[in-house]
Amino acid sequence: TADSSTLFASGAILQVVSTTKTDTFSASVTTGSLSSEITGLTASITPASTSSKILVQISVDGSSSQSWGHTALQLQRDGSPVGVGDAAGSRTQLTAQSLNYGSDTSDMASASKIFLDSPATTSSITYSVKIHNQYVGTATLYVNRSSGDSDLSRRGRSISTITLMEVAG
Repeated sequence: TADSSTLFASGAILQVVSTTKTDTFSASVTTGSLSSEITGLTASITPASTSSKILVQISVDGSSSQSWGHTALQLQRDGSPVGVGDAAGSRTQLTAQSLNYGSDTSDMASASKIFLDSPATTSSITYSVKIHNQYVGTATLYVNRSSGDSDLSRRGRSISTITLMEVAG
């Protein structure tokens, strides 16, 4: 039998995997450090061919216990950074970041990115996300909720997503 790379034109979408996180996550993170993986925001895919590419779309809503709520994140493939900026001194290699221009603890910021990965494997791959503390001092970082998280109808909770699409090479 022929593999999928001979059956589909280059650029064809071969499969889609998506995870939506609807609950919250929090982590106490020291200055310039990354949290553990955001629980419930991982997605796994097994490419049909080594020539396949994986289109990764991530969107994370979050906040911080520090003023000027932000969301900064790092995409991981099987526990290693992928889709990040170049190394430059002691700067953390991030995938995306966003900043709210306000100091209200009810603010959230959304960080998102689309990245085309070339894993060159037919083994199962797991993508996950870590959040980063850009503030001086330890901060509690939150996902899908604000830091203040007031129980008021004008405040809200949101979702975060990760979607993987195998693209024929």
